[in-house]
Amino acid sequence: MKSIVLRVSFAATLAVTASISMPGSFGVARADALLPVTNQSALARSFALPELGEVQLMAPGTNEFRFGLDWTNEFSEDDYPHGLPPGVTPKEAITLDGETQRYAWNWRHGLEHGFEVGLQLPFYVNNGGVLDGIIHNYHALFGFPDGGRSDAPHDRYLYQYQRNGQNVLDVQHSAAEFGDVQLQGGWQALPNLALHAMLKLPTGHSGHLTGGNLGSALWADYDPFAGSQRWLGFLSAGGSINNTGYVIPEQQNRLVGLAGAGVGYRIWQPFAVIVQFYGHTKLYDDTELKPLRRGGLQGAFGGRYEINPHLAMNLAFQEDLVTESSPDISFHASFVAH
Repeated sequence: MKSIVLRVSFAATLAVTASISMPGSFGVARADALLPVTNQSALARSFALPELGEVQLMAPGTNEFRFGLDWTNEFSEDDYPHGLPPGVTPKEAITLDGETQRYAWNWRHGLEHGFEVGLQLPFYVNNGGVLDGIIHNYHALFGFPDGGRSDAPHDRYLYQYQRNGQNVLDVQHSAAEFGDVQLQGGWQALPNLALHAMLKLPTGHSGHLTGGNLGSALWADYDPFAGSQRWLGFLSAGGSINNTGYVIPEQQNRLVGLAGAGVGYRIWQPFAVIVQFYGHTKLYDDTELKPLRRGGLQGAFGGRYEINPHLAMNLAFQEDLVTESSPDISFHASFVAH
């Protein structure tokens, strides 16, 4: 597994190097695009959850290439009813414990009349990871609750959901493989308003929690700071519809509402600090377990640095603002080339 991670990391380095060295057919790197992050929970991969905040679409004939890494650590345990005597099986019990490195290659191309098309190809490395001890020590240092993490084995990979004494979900083996390919399109309806569509193809493997079902999404991105030299941001709203997959299929919600907001400030011209939020309605129904019945709300905090007129870098971390609705922590890094 470690050799696979090294090979993927080497490929990422080659991709970034190639982006820097490509001839000057790119436009100028735009500083108005915010952090390309979503809910990175393993159980969210069965849903079309697009990245929000791209208000300014590509000019005709121009291209954007982005290579990114989302490194996510997830831990959550819950059962229902609570407080049962030893030996009594609860009606429901869930354990979500694992770590994922998600490598994603994105391409966008501008067309005539304000339209653009795009493609995203993700690759997942799912395993027990290395961050459990670091996160435990961080919680202990500041006195934060750890939700039972200190009692669980470190570096474990286990996604298990039991209902009425039966295993509805039981994934315990790590994997390294491609996820669901996303086809994207957009239209610049107004100078500060873009309309988007996304089709998620079932190219992943549901048994390995890398996707595996068809989904689509429609949403709008609006820029409330259009014309500002210092402030940048977006307001977004939309929804997705998804075919029932094989991950807890009888409880999946096919329709999911989406919303997001972000604000950034250019401290100086090449660098902006960014705060943004990503929310969605609950993904699963007919359950009393918090990791399934809660809608998601994540907060991302980071920055964007323009290395040169053709290349920019995003760095951020993302926290679950509604606890147990999404991963504890996710680190994001990406390079954007024009």
